[in-house]
Amino acid sequence: MKIEIWSDYVCPFCYIGKRRLESALDQFAHQNEVVIEYKSFELNPQASMYSGKNMHQILSEKHGMSIEQAKKAHAELEQQAALIGLVYNIDQVKPTNTFDAHRLTQYAKSVGKDKELAEKLFYSYYTDAKLISDHDTLADIAESVGMNRDESI
Repeated sequence: MKIEIWSDYVCPFCYIGKRRLESALDQFAHQNEVVIEYKSFELNPQASMYSGKNMHQILSEKHGMSIEQAKKAHAELEQQAALIGLVYNIDQVKPTNTFDAHRLTQYAKSVGKDKELAEKLFYSYYTDAKLISDHDTLADIAESVGMNRDESI
């Protein structure tokens, strides 16, 4: 069975969904027959590299809600992530453009590192609050999963 995952690294539900899929596959008797392929999907291709706005401001502006409502929604999201073992630091996350992160993922596919890279990109964004549009950051992440730093970016 082939599973194609269309996701973006700045989508908090995508990381949660990824972890839930992995958990389900751990319980699946034929998990060794499952092939997962990561596809690139940018939620917002026009997103800036980093505007200086935090996630609460972005959500507030996008959905016409107050900052307090956005913070409450993010707190609930952090709790949902924690239930499956993920740590989200929404207060520190830097909303950004993911085009180059997706380019790196496609390159990682050619060297057999796409699964490791996808996990590390999500973790770097949500847990470590790294700016995943920054080329040095992307090179660090690539290197951390065993890719050649100089060929990655």
